[in-house]
Amino acid sequence: MKRISFLLAALLLIVSACNRHNNQNVTINGVLPNAEFEGMMVYLSAMGEDGLLDSAVVKDGKFQFVDTLDMAKIGVIRTPRAASGIQYHSTLVLENGTIYIDLETDSLSGTALNDSMYCLFTNDSRAKEFEMLRSHALEAYYNAATAEARHEAELDYDQIDSALNHYASTQALRIYNSHQADILGAYALYVHAQSSDISYEDLDQLMSKAEAVVTTFAPLCKLHSRLYNVANTSEGKTFTDIEGIDFVTGEPTKLSAMLGESEATIIDFWASWCGPCRQEIKENLIRLYDAYKDKGLNIIGVDVWDKIPDHKTAVENMGIQYPQLIDTTRTATDNYGVEGIPTILLLDKNGTIVRRGIRGEQIEEAVVELLKINE
Repeated sequence: MKRISFLLAALLLIVSACNRHNNQNVTINGVLPNAEFEGMMVYLSAMGEDGLLDSAVVKDGKFQFVDTLDMAKIGVIRTPRAASGIQYHSTLVLENGTIYIDLETDSLSGTALNDSMYCLFTNDSRAKEFEMLRSHALEAYYNAATAEARHEAELDYDQIDSALNHYASTQALRIYNSHQADILGAYALYVHAQSSDISYEDLDQLMSKAEAVVTTFAPLCKLHSRLYNVANTSEGKTFTDIEGIDFVTGEPTKLSAMLGESEATIIDFWASWCGPCRQEIKENLIRLYDAYKDKGLNIIGVDVWDKIPDHKTAVENMGIQYPQLIDTTRTATDNYGVEGIPTILLLDKNGTIVRRGIRGEQIEEAVVELLKINE
């Protein structure tokens, strides 16, 4: 009931916000002196929203956007990738006033919230220090002469990345606490949630007490929904059904219809273009299916973000014999909160998720334990 009432309240807030006349007259004067980008297009979009808000041509190292928006938004300015490989990407607040931005130096000014964004986010010296250290660790990893050196660089990278995320999360929450009634606060809460291992319950609690400008911020709403779906399909929960097409018959079906009466079922979210997915199938899933199918194991591949001809070719080339459900509705990954593939789950005979996110040797260990093979 709490989730239903929260979503209903959020919907009412969105309707209310759309009905208010709160136009933002935004002028962005941009600088991009890099000669490679002369004559190229620069694109403006709103974070979390589909499509473009505007585009402009770089002329004499400058570009300009002039737009009227229905409310303040977090904007993103992007350039194409130049021949040298350079590409610029900057975040700013789209609010009333004239905004000045230099894509090369990341300088940002002109309105109150953009001055704050530059000071609090863009020009954060501590975050830049972490990013530089992380970049050096990544460079060391690729240039490592030995496996030992590569392993050391990988450990350094992970440690620095963890420290950066912790710092970013802490700073963003502090910024949110002082900007709870504006769009910069909404962005700060999103950064906090993305940088931390936040649970659905914790984010839901924060959002349930937040202002409308926060609860209607599209990236936060999407993250909130994804975390709910992750929590709803975590270990101990009953599986969520998926509609699609049975690859063998070409007929519409559901995951529930393909489960059968197996003692254990592996659900593998994958795609033909995904290298790690194909590796798991070749090295583990095909072998496990052959070894344990007569002992109660079923495997169902759920093909996502893919094209049916490409899926067909991959199945034939790898010799996959277990069932395949093609996600034609493009909802399977949303329903399970899946952001990356492969994502592999193990279900018991009752449809309860007993393991989620298993890879490599973990898969066989989980199957053997569930089927009680060694007892």
